[in-house]
Amino acid sequence: MPKPAIRLPETVDEAKALKAWASSQDDRQRPASPLQITKHLTFLAATLPSKAQDDDSGKMRFAVYSSILSEYSNDALAYMARRACAELDWFPTPRQCLALIDQYRPPISEKDIALSLCHQFFQGRFEDFISDLKLGLATQDLVDAVPLKWRQIAMEQGYLRWISEQNQYAIRRKVLSA
Repeated sequence: MPKPAIRLPETVDEAKALKAWASSQDDRQRPASPLQITKHLTFLAATLPSKAQDDDSGKMRFAVYSSILSEYSNDALAYMARRACAELDWFPTPRQCLALIDQYRPPISEKDIALSLCHQFFQGRFEDFISDLKLGLATQDLVDAVPLKWRQIAMEQGYLRWISEQNQYAIRRKVLSA
């Protein structure tokens, strides 16, 4: 599916196309590869002092850290490594690594921005619909064209009424007082 412009839609068709594109996007962060985990741990080891270990202990330590960190994205691990170097005096414990990762907030994705813009567009259209009902500018064709949920809300707000014989929502006309 071609990527539409990520901007506030101007038409319903643009909004639908943007929403369809956004819904097709997979914005889940992929777990870091073993090589990426190794690079972050090597960076930490080169920067922060730690207790001296023999080769077997070092391999065991790497295996434990890799196992614990394997579900996190490369970006989350990069964040953790930068924060550890800036804030800690010693190589972090697994608990410290996880505490730093818990503070990581991924950037807002294009998918989230697109969905927010679609919501903003449809919210504006809904508000225009309610405004037209309030001002007496709405037509029955407009009422019939909007989503059912909008009609239900407008009825709850007193702008529409349900006519069961016609199986339709109708505009509630204001009663003029004498």
